[in-house]
Amino acid sequence: MLSKNRFTSATKKKTFSGVYLSVLFVLTFLLISFNKTDYYIANKIKHVGIDIISPITKIISSPVTIVTNIGLRLNNIRYLEGENLKLKQEIIRLKKWQTLAIKNTGENRVFKRLLNSTSNEIEIIKTASVINQTTNLYVNAITINAGLEHKVKEDLAVINEKGLVGKTITSSNQNSKVLLINDQNSSVPVKNLSDKSYSIVRGTANGKYLISAFIKDETLPKVGDLLVTSGNAKIFPRDILVGKVILVREDDYLAIPYVDFKNLGYVQVIKSK
Repeated sequence: MLSKNRFTSATKKKTFSGVYLSVLFVLTFLLISFNKTDYYIANKIKHVGIDIISPITKIISSPVTIVTNIGLRLNNIRYLEGENLKLKQEIIRLKKWQTLAIKNTGENRVFKRLLNSTSNEIEIIKTASVINQTTNLYVNAITINAGLEHKVKEDLAVINEKGLVGKTITSSNQNSKVLLINDQNSSVPVKNLSDKSYSIVRGTANGKYLISAFIKDETLPKVGDLLVTSGNAKIFPRDILVGKVILVREDDYLAIPYVDFKNLGYVQVIKSK
């Protein structure tokens, strides 16, 4: 009886083991199949997502790309407009310099003629330095370190490298006082280089300009004409540069002296040969 029970128990164990193995095999198979299916499904979803999302992304990002490109183009346009403005300003500046260069070239030719015409007709008495300058409402004058001991006396013309400065009015042994041509009490006979007309100029109250005091034959000059000493008075040798006409009115004209009276350093006392 005991043996029969043992045999029955062993048979049951074998049957259970077989079923267990079969179930385990099926579960393993299902698990492997499920993993492969899961990988296939995941890849399928991934590819489908790429195919669907990519066009949507392009559609969504397209306005942003367009706006960005428009912004870049606008920036480029603004940059080009700024560069064009700079070029226009540079062109205007160069044209001004060109005009000034042409103008100076014409004046330089006149200066050379003046130098050639005066160098052989004047005698330099003394080169002197300015030791004092008086500039006010009542008088425009300078004091130079040349006097009677240097053969400098009254009524001699005084020039510098730019043109007529004035004339000596008093002299001591060592120094002389020079009345500048921009003083109201000065009087300089001048000639217009363009038409050879004659007039007399004197200084203005502010000392900045020369104004005509007399015009022969009422022949007015033109703006830009150059004025030189006419030589009619015995004090000033002829063809010394005096100034340039800047304003013409009905009965008179204004000129600006070529000499810079605020920066007088050295002058020459001269007379006609």
